Parts: sequence; structure tokens; C-alpha cells
Amino acid sequence: MFLNRLSKLPIKQFYNVRFNSTAAYDEAIKLIRQDLKTNIRLKSDNLEKNVIRSILTEVKNLEISNKQNKESNEFQLYDLLNSMINQRLKTSEIYLKEGSPDRFKQVGLNELREIKYIEKYLNSLPCSTIKEIDLKVLEIANTLKKDGLLNDSKSLFSRIPWKTIQSDWKASKDMVSSSVNRIYNELK
Repeated sequence: MFLNRLSKLPIKQFYNVRFNSTAAYDEAIKLIRQDLKTNIRLKSDNLEKNVIRSILTEVKNLEISNKQNKESNEFQLYDLLNSMINQRLKTSEIYLKEGSPDRFKQVGLNELREIKYIEKYLNSLPCSTIKEIDLKVLEIANTLKKDGLLNDSKSLFSRIPWKTIQSDWKASKDMVSSSVNRIYNELK
């Protein structure tokens, strides 16, 4: 009986009910899945195909961890893709160390190539860039510095409008936090 009711739901509606996600998140995932299908059909670059599969695996893990009535949104996806890029930068650094065997260097170069594919999806998200966030944080920091209130990073953190950064700044809390730390360290 449940399946009869379920089959009458439009697919798009069922998708949003199942994953409890925003429209921008849905569009990004749709783009990633479409690219995987295209890669498989055209027998394109295996590295790109593997990167897309790893992105989808990480997204699935994110959705599983968000089952506690949390909405999956483009900011979480941005943070996920950004962490994947950082992981690849660190591992490529290790593989490309001076004196590493050639096969390790090739793995390091592949890690750097994977970053380009991940950045493609990162840049397609409707989120602010790091430069835009840094400018907003810098504006707040300069105001605090001018008033003599920039004593530590906590004073800068306390002036960030945390409740509205997703809607007004189009940024995640992690993006803004890293920007606050970066700007404070530059100004001290």
C-alpha cells in the first residue's frame, strides 16, 4: 500500500523528500551524475570518472550523516569538495617530495590533475568565493581595528553575523571561520 502511494509522487518531489536538500544542492548533484553518465558513455578519461565516483561516494556519506533532520545544502557540498581538494594537495605534496621514486611522482601529478576536476564542481556552486568572504571579514576587522577593539580573534569572531552568513554572505561557517583566522593573522 505504501508503494502505491509512493509511486504516485512526482520523482523530483520524492527526491527532495528523501534527501531533504536545497534546490542548488540537487542541481549540483544532478550535474555530477550527468557528467558521470557522459564519461561512461564516451569512455572518457578514467581519472575524471574515478574522481566523479569518489565525489558521489563522499556525497552519499554526507547524506547519511545528515539523516538527523539536517538539510543538505550547497554550503555543505562546498565544504566537502574543498576538503577533498585539500586532501589531494597534501597527498600530492608527499608524493612529489625530492628524492621520491618516479612512480610516486606520477601519483602526485595525478592527485593534482584530480583537483582540476573537483574545482569544476566547486566553482559551479552558488557560493561566494574566498576573496569575497575575505573582503567582508576584512571590512569588519578594519572597523574593529579603527575602534581599537581588535584585541584577539575572538573579538573578530563575535562580530560576524553567524545567523545570516548562509543567506546574506552565501558562505558556510567553515569558509567564514577560516577567513576570520586568515585575516586576523594578516592584521596582527
